[in-house]
Amino acid sequence: MPTIHEVRTYWQAHPAGEAEVAHLAADRRDFFNERDRQTRLLYPNLDADYDFALAQGKCTLELGCGMGYNAQRLAQHGARLIVMDLAQRAVLLTRERLLLQDLSAVFLVADAEHLPFAPDAFETVFSSGVIHHSPNAVQTAREIMRVLKAGGGATVMVYNRNSRWFWWNIVIMLGALMWLLNSLPAHSRERLLVARPAWRDLILPAGQRLRFADVVRAGTDFGGLRNPLSQVYTKRSAQRLFSGLANFRFVTQFNRFRALDENPSLSVRAVRRVLACLDRLWGWFLIIHAEKP
Repeated sequence: MPTIHEVRTYWQAHPAGEAEVAHLAADRRDFFNERDRQTRLLYPNLDADYDFALAQGKCTLELGCGMGYNAQRLAQHGARLIVMDLAQRAVLLTRERLLLQDLSAVFLVADAEHLPFAPDAFETVFSSGVIHHSPNAVQTAREIMRVLKAGGGATVMVYNRNSRWFWWNIVIMLGALMWLLNSLPAHSRERLLVARPAWRDLILPAGQRLRFADVVRAGTDFGGLRNPLSQVYTKRSAQRLFSGLANFRFVTQFNRFRALDENPSLSVRAVRRVLACLDRLWGWFLIIHAEKP
C-alpha cells in the first residue's frame, strides 16, 4: 500500500483536470471557464446528481477540491464552505477560482484520514473522487462520519466496481494491453512505444510482476502507473464503509460518449442515449447520498 506522502506527491503534480486546459493558463478566467465547459459536456447530469442545493445555508466541508468545480457550485448555492485538500496545489487553484467569482470559503491543506475538526462540526460533507485514492479509506470514512452532525448529510463519489467501464475498459481492454506490454521483450516493446509513447506509463519497473491493483490504478487516472492508488466499491461495500450512516441513496453515471463533439451525428446521439441508460445502472461514478442518524 502506498504512503499518504506518495499520494500527496502525485496529486500535487497532477490536479484533476488541469492538464486538459494547461494551454490556457495565461488567461485565468478562460482557464477555469474552459474546464467548466468540458466538465458540463462530459457529465451533463453532474450538478443534478450531486444536488449541490442540499448544502444551501449549511456549514459544509469539501474533502478534495481538485480545480474547484464543485467548490464553486457549493459556494454559489450558499454553503458556508470549508475547502480542504491533501495537495496544496489544488487548494491554491480552488482559492483562485473562487476569488475570480467573488465567492468566499475557508481553505485548508490537510489529510482526510486525520481531519482537524471537532466531532459534529458540519451539517454537510461533500467529497468527489477522493476516498478511493486514500491509503486508509476506512479511516477516512470514519473521519467523515465523526465530523458530521446528527441529521447531517454526506455526498461522496467513489469508483463503481459494478460498472461497464470497470469490467470492459479497465479489466479486459486495459488489462490485456498491460499484460502484453509488460510481457514483450524490451526491443519489441520499444517499437510499439515509438508509435504510442503514452503507453510508457503502463510499464512496470523491470522484474516487477503485473498485479490486478496495477491495472486498476493505471486505468483510473490519466497518469497511468504514476497514480499510486485507486480502489473500487460496490453499493454494498460503500454501505459497509459508511456503516454509521443511514438512508442511503445511490446514483451512478459516467461521461457522455464522444462528449466533446458539440454537433453529434444521429448515430452518436443514439449511442449516447443507450450508454446513458446503461450508466444509470452500471455507471463508473457511484454517488452516495446518506445521512447521519
